[in-house]
Amino acid sequence: MLDAVTCSRPDIVGLSFYNWNTQMNHALTRQVRAKLGSDVVIVWGGPSVDTDSIERARLFKRFPEVDAFVSNEGELGFVNIVRERIENNSKLWDSPIDGVVFTEGDILVEGKEVGLSLDLHLLDSPYLGGYLDPFLTGDFLPLLQTSRLCPYTCTFCVSGKNQGKLRGFPLDQVKAEIDYITHHFKDNPHLPMYIVDENFGILPQDMKIADYIRWSFESRGFPRGMFFYNDKRFSKVARHVIGKLGAMTKFGLVLSLQTETEETLKEIKRSNLSPKDIDEAIGWASENDLPATTELIFGLPYETRESFINMLNSAVRRGFDSILINNLFIMDGIEMTHGSFREKHKIETKLRAIRTNYGYVGSEFCVETQELVIQNNTISFDDFLIMRQLNFMFYAIFSMDFYKWFFQYIRQLGVPLANYLTHFVDESEHNEKKNEKWARFMKDLKADALDEQFDSQEEANAHFLETYKANGNETGPPTMINPYYGARLIYMESDWLKDVMLDILGKFIDPQEKPETFETASFLIDLCARERIELMDRIPPEPLVSKFDVIAWKKNKFRLPLSSYKIKPVTISFEEDAQFKEKIDEVKKLFLKGKPAEFYYNAYIFIVPQSQLLYNTSYDSVPVKKESDEMESVSGVVLT
Repeated sequence: MLDAVTCSRPDIVGLSFYNWNTQMNHALTRQVRAKLGSDVVIVWGGPSVDTDSIERARLFKRFPEVDAFVSNEGELGFVNIVRERIENNSKLWDSPIDGVVFTEGDILVEGKEVGLSLDLHLLDSPYLGGYLDPFLTGDFLPLLQTSRLCPYTCTFCVSGKNQGKLRGFPLDQVKAEIDYITHHFKDNPHLPMYIVDENFGILPQDMKIADYIRWSFESRGFPRGMFFYNDKRFSKVARHVIGKLGAMTKFGLVLSLQTETEETLKEIKRSNLSPKDIDEAIGWASENDLPATTELIFGLPYETRESFINMLNSAVRRGFDSILINNLFIMDGIEMTHGSFREKHKIETKLRAIRTNYGYVGSEFCVETQELVIQNNTISFDDFLIMRQLNFMFYAIFSMDFYKWFFQYIRQLGVPLANYLTHFVDESEHNEKKNEKWARFMKDLKADALDEQFDSQEEANAHFLETYKANGNETGPPTMINPYYGARLIYMESDWLKDVMLDILGKFIDPQEKPETFETASFLIDLCARERIELMDRIPPEPLVSKFDVIAWKKNKFRLPLSSYKIKPVTISFEEDAQFKEKIDEVKKLFLKGKPAEFYYNAYIFIVPQSQLLYNTSYDSVPVKKESDEMESVSGVVLT
C-alpha cells in the first residue's frame, strides 16, 4: 500500500477498520499522511465504527489523521464520499454526507444513517469479477458471505449495534461463487471454506446453500472442511444446515450460550434456548452422530466465579462434547466499550497481543492488541486468574483431547469437572504434595498468563519489538498460550500426571471404599497415554488389555456408563493414521530444530485434523459381552 500511494498518488485512501488491524491501519495512515499531506482524503470504515456520537468523537481524537469514518455497511457511505470528491471537491466537508461522519473543528458532523437495508442484488461479486484471484492461491482460506446483518443485539459484539433487515445475496450468485472457489481450490482440498455470515442457518435459502455445498463436496471433493457460526436458535433451517454440513466442521452443532445467569443475559441483551430445547438439540446431535459444542464467556457483568463454575458443570452434565471458554474482551464498535457501561460495572482491562500479529508496517513497528477484561464489580483479579487457568484446562480436554477417556469417566461418576480442575490448578495443592514438576508447570502457565498482559499499547510495542529483534527480525515464539501449554502438558509432563489425577479423584471418592473405581480410572489414564502418538521417536506403545468395550463407549459418545460396556478381556492395538505418516516428516523438517515445546506446539497446529495425532485403536479379537453383566447393563440403560 505504501509503495502504491508513492507510485500513483491517490485522491482517496479507504481502509477497513476492525479489532485485528487497528494498529496496522494507524501506522499506515500516519505514513500516508506524512508522504502526501492534507490533500489526500483518508477514510476508515467497518465494524469498529460506532453508532454512538460520543464514541465517534473519541475515534477522531485517537486517530486525528483520519478525515472521515463510514458506519454500517460501507458501500453507500463510501460511494457518497467519492461522488462528493468528484463533483464538489473544494466544498467536500461543507455539509453532511449520508452514511459518513466527520468533524468541522470540534463539531461532529453526522450524515443520515444508511447502509443497513442495501439491496444485495445491486452488488457485483468480487469473486466472479476476478478481483480476488491473487488471493486464491497458497494457504489463503476461501471466505464466502451469503447474507448480511444479525438479528441479535448482544452488547459484547460489533453486530449488536446494527438495526436493519437480514438479507441474503442472490442464490444463483452464491452458487456461482461456490463453483468459482471450488475450481481454484480443488488442488488444496485440505483448506477449509469459511462462511463469514454473522449467523448461517436463519434464512430459508440457507438450506439450499447447504445442500449445494454438500453436493460440491460429494461430487467434486471440495470443500472437505467448513467453518461457520450457526444460528443460536435450533430452528428448522438451522437443523437442516447442521444436518448437511455439521460433519464437515470441527465442532458440529454449536449452541453458544455465553452465559445462563439471568441478570447477565438481561444486561447483555441476549436470550438463550430453554433448558428443554438445549437438551433436545444435544440429543438430536447425538442421534445424528454429530458433536455438540457450547461457548461460554467469562467476565460478563453480574457473573461471579461461583456462578460460572456452576455453569461449566451444568454444560458437562448436559453432555456437550466440547465446552469452549472465552475470556471477555472489549473493542471499538460494541456497547460494552462505552464509558457509561465501563463505569457502571467497574470494568478493568489489560492489553494482550493478538497471536503473532506484530511487525513493521513501513517504518513503524506495531502490535495488534485486544482489551482483555480482568476485573469488574462481581469478579476479582484472583477470580480471573483461576478462570484463566480453567480456560486452559477446558481447552486442553475438549479441543486437544487431553485424557478425555478419563474425564468422561469421572463425569459419569458424578464428579463435577470444573471443581476437579480447580484442584488441578490450585497452587496450594501442588505445594502441599511437594510435587515440583506439577508446581513448575502451573507456575509457568500462570506466569505466562500474566506476562501476556500489558498496561499500555506503548508497553506492548516495546516488549514485542525486543522479541522481534531477538528472533532475527521475525516474529518470535507462539503467543497462543492454550495450545502451547496444552502441547507441553500432553507431550512433556506425562511422568507426574497419573499420580496427580488419581490423587485429586480421591478428594471426591474414597479409594478405600471403591478400589475398583480407581482401578478403572488408572486403566483409562494408561489408555489416554498410549493412544497419543509420541512425535519425536514414534515408538509404538505396548498393547493394552481391556475388560470394557471402550471403542463402542466412545462411538456412542460416552452417553452410557462405562459399566454398560463390560466384555471378556480383549487386547487394544494402536496404529498410526496413513495421512499422519505423510505429514509428520514435513513437520519435523520445519520445526524439530527448535525447542521441544515449540515443536510439539507446531505439530499440533499444522497436523490437521488433530485426531491424526492419536493412534487408531482396534481389538485383536471381537469383543464378547459377559453374560453375567447382560442384565446389569440392560438395567443400567433403562434406568439411565
